Amino acid sequence: MRNGTRAALLFFVLGFCTCLCLVVLVRSIRKVDVNWPLEKPKAIFNAVFYPVGDCPDCKKISRQYWKVDKLNDDNDIQLATAKKMGYTPFTTNAEFELKKEILVGKGIFQELKETETYTVKKLTHSYPYLVPRAVVLLNEIGVRFEAKLERLEIAPHLMQISSVLRTIEGQDGLGKHNTNAAPISSHMYGTTFDISYKEFLQKNGVPAKEGFCRHDLMRHVLAEVLTEMRAEGRCKVVIERHQACFHITVAN
Repeated sequence: MRNGTRAALLFFVLGFCTCLCLVVLVRSIRKVDVNWPLEKPKAIFNAVFYPVGDCPDCKKISRQYWKVDKLNDDNDIQLATAKKMGYTPFTTNAEFELKKEILVGKGIFQELKETETYTVKKLTHSYPYLVPRAVVLLNEIGVRFEAKLERLEIAPHLMQISSVLRTIEGQDGLGKHNTNAAPISSHMYGTTFDISYKEFLQKNGVPAKEGFCRHDLMRHVLAEVLTEMRAEGRCKVVIERHQACFHITVAN
């Protein structure tokens, strides 16, 4: 091989390798966060537990005047609304399991997942699915709830969803454990959800232990939000004493 040919080949190889290195370098640079280290660290919420009666958040809430109605839309009222706004009840759990992916794909149902304002508790007799209008309602309740806490200079807290969509089978099973459960419920139409008023979760996800404040008075904050939205015609609400929750059905 001539010296000129060897030099040309060597030049080609070196040029190709150089281009390859430049491509790798450019791609790696594009992945670098240009805001670092100027990017602000995310807020960290630490668990602070107070003995019952000593909680500063509850003291702030207790000094306020809360505009709260009786919130007594009983099962018949909510059931009539659910039948207009919801989906035909599922007879068995197996039927819902078989159809849920198709219904979600068609936009008939949406699955509830943890958001910035609420979390879903471990469900035993229901599924975390609602019709889209009910999801919109729930999300707005959460936004308004957090806004009222912010006005009081109280750190954000998550609402806890304790029951959602039930099948006829699930409702029957619940009746065996809870004598107060109605044989037919608005929960069966995918329009209804329960929000606990007994315990609100700090955003670090750590629940308060027995003997410490579980932010019981925050029910006043949430009740005022529900009173406002009920007056706007957005929902039907009843306070369930035995289950310690607000039973809420989306309306027009």
